Amino acid sequence: MKRLLHVVAMTLSTGVLYAAGVETVTVEANGTGAGYIADGRVEAVRQSTIAAQVSGRITALAVKAGDPIKSGQILVRIDERAVAQQSAASDAQVAAAQAQLEAATKEYQRSRRLFEKQYISQAALEQAEARFKSGEAQANAMVAQARAAMTETSWHTLRAPYGGVVATVGTELGDMALPGKPLLTIYDPAALRVVVNLPESQATALNKNQPVRIEFPGAPEAQRWQTVQKVTVLPTADAASHTVEVRLSLAAGNSSSIVPGTFVRAHLPPGGTRSGGLSIPRSAVVKRSELNAVYVAAAEGHFQLRQIRLGKIAGERVEVLAGVQAGERIALDPLTVTRR
Repeated sequence: MKRLLHVVAMTLSTGVLYAAGVETVTVEANGTGAGYIADGRVEAVRQSTIAAQVSGRITALAVKAGDPIKSGQILVRIDERAVAQQSAASDAQVAAAQAQLEAATKEYQRSRRLFEKQYISQAALEQAEARFKSGEAQANAMVAQARAAMTETSWHTLRAPYGGVVATVGTELGDMALPGKPLLTIYDPAALRVVVNLPESQATALNKNQPVRIEFPGAPEAQRWQTVQKVTVLPTADAASHTVEVRLSLAAGNSSSIVPGTFVRAHLPPGGTRSGGLSIPRSAVVKRSELNAVYVAAAEGHFQLRQIRLGKIAGERVEVLAGVQAGERIALDPLTVTRR
């Protein structure tokens, strides 16, 4: 789509170009000194999904979303009546095996004394020794089985592996717990980080030795900005999106408004953007359905609507990947062109 409009151009002493009252700006080259802005999210360094290892009805749910928790605190109890009976049966079997072992031990000791006095044969001694070893092995097996039953009993009480905050609770009192079924999620608010995904070229050029400014648009003004010193670039790229994950460690003691999932903008240092890229004001872009365009000042004071391809947005400016060249003049406000 093209629109031609006759205008009279004149240049003011300030260097701002107007064409019959239409303010224009020059397409600028970013150069190598420009930074790169990437959208990201906050996530916890330690975040865990608590799931059951056994089946059973949930009999106690001690926390709700948002509750602070301590290490070892009880979170969920699962009905353990059946396994408790099994544990009691194992304990009884241990007691019986130990009683048999005690009798076999005494018999073996008596047989040794009698053998030393040559009252019994070598075969009788060996039989007594075999009964002793058999009783000892059976007792050890019963003890191991009882310990396994005790361990299984402990699986019916879910405790916090570390102190933190309950993020989500995905079950209700009385629900059926199944092995591997997530019940709740917890995280440690003391260690948070920002995660952004950069194009491969941006991640390669990123200067990891310079601090990164992090913006929290939804936080109070006093906590809106934070400087990050530690930058970690993961050594692998996503095959589908061709992006690399970059992690930015936040300082401890963040405000309560900064929680996992919070939207952030990472203002990456120079070196994270392509050399020689072009940028224009966002207000100069004309949006028509799926197309983006600008009004370019042509010869003899006419404006031409030209399609462009946009890149990353950096504040009030936007990167232009194709459609215009550095030095060309474009209308700052497209509406002023269409009105004339």
